[in-house]
Amino acid sequence: MVLPAEPDEVWSTLTTPEELSVWLGEVVELELEPGGSLVVREAGSTRRGVVETSEPGRILSFRWRRLAGAGVSLEVGGASRVTFVLEADPEGTRLTVTEEPVPLATSGFGA
Repeated sequence: MVLPAEPDEVWSTLTTPEELSVWLGEVVELELEPGGSLVVREAGSTRRGVVETSEPGRILSFRWRRLAGAGVSLEVGGASRVTFVLEADPEGTRLTVTEEPVPLATSGFGA
């Protein structure tokens, strides 16, 4: 999609927890460096992840998975990689968002 804003403004929206929570969940915690943690809390579940790539104004990529319940009733969702790519466009910023499954062996979340 093309957004009528400069890449730096789009980047700020994607990387400010209060702004990102509008897209991803009720509460977002984000450590914006490779290896940093991502936590998204919403009613009944939490998504936990790790930042893979953070290039200001260009790309943000993280792996995450959903956790719901607790103890013996804990449900663990499949891992996926989400990537936001920002490119300058004459009309503002082209934002491409992809999400793809990540095999558990390479997800980096452990068993």
